[in-house]
Amino acid sequence: MMNYAAMLHNLPNLNELYFFVQIANAGSFTKAAERLGVTTSALSQNMRSLEKHLDVRLFNRTTRSISTTEAGEKLLAEIAPHFLAIADAVRHLDEIRDEPQGTIRINTSEIAANLIIYPKLQPFLLANPHIKVELVIDNRWVDIVAQGFDMGVRLGYAVFNDMIAVQISEPMKMVLVASPGYLKDKPLPKKINDLTNYHLIGSRFSSEHSQLEWEFMDKGQKVGFQPMPQFSINNDLRTQAALDGFGIAWLPEIRVHEELKNGNLVEILPQYAYTYDPFYIYYPNRKGNSKAFQMVVELLKFKK
Repeated sequence: MMNYAAMLHNLPNLNELYFFVQIANAGSFTKAAERLGVTTSALSQNMRSLEKHLDVRLFNRTTRSISTTEAGEKLLAEIAPHFLAIADAVRHLDEIRDEPQGTIRINTSEIAANLIIYPKLQPFLLANPHIKVELVIDNRWVDIVAQGFDMGVRLGYAVFNDMIAVQISEPMKMVLVASPGYLKDKPLPKKINDLTNYHLIGSRFSSEHSQLEWEFMDKGQKVGFQPMPQFSINNDLRTQAALDGFGIAWLPEIRVHEELKNGNLVEILPQYAYTYDPFYIYYPNRKGNSKAFQMVVELLKFKK
């Protein structure tokens, strides 16, 4: 069996072989030194060491020029292609590194996923087939680092200070809405507490959580209202339930903008509407992120 360790031990210094190729191709110690960023004396010393190791002269030297000896020509023909192959392999790795690819895992709320992230991702992923994005919908706060996510998406107030945060939406205004059919023959509520006289559509973050409190702005102060809903669900069916006449729902304006515009839903108590911080993507570190990661961040970044 071939003893590779012994063979490698007997090889000449690879740096010296590389310098030899560079000198032979440049036809000059001075030009090769400039390309390599070393001194001509250092190159001369390396060549003397290589020739001593090989026990053969590689260059014919005069005060004005150099040329390879017959042994030098033979060595150059044998090893130069291998150094080119190494350079090509390294260049190929650079291309792989620079080509946007990989999987980006994002933990996000349903509203952000449906209304902000997915509409931007759809054309982006079609144009970048080597990039994969995994959206995990979770309306609860999670530790993205502990659970292996590359980034999370939450409203600004819910992002920890030790995270890098990038705004991806406008501030999120909340609105009370109901269908014209539900409101027909009913007096419109005039105050927040009047809502107790209506059927309400509620939501929980999870089975362990209580009903989500609705928040309003009254005379410059944030006030809460605890709904007692007839129907409750923790996903986007709240919008459909409002359209179907189940009652009054508290929803992000961005979700029902078209329905309000075309009259399928009616806003109630607009004077008390509360506006939250914008949505942000957040992640723990600026360094070492892939090109695909950087592209997704740039894609989602809010642009006025």
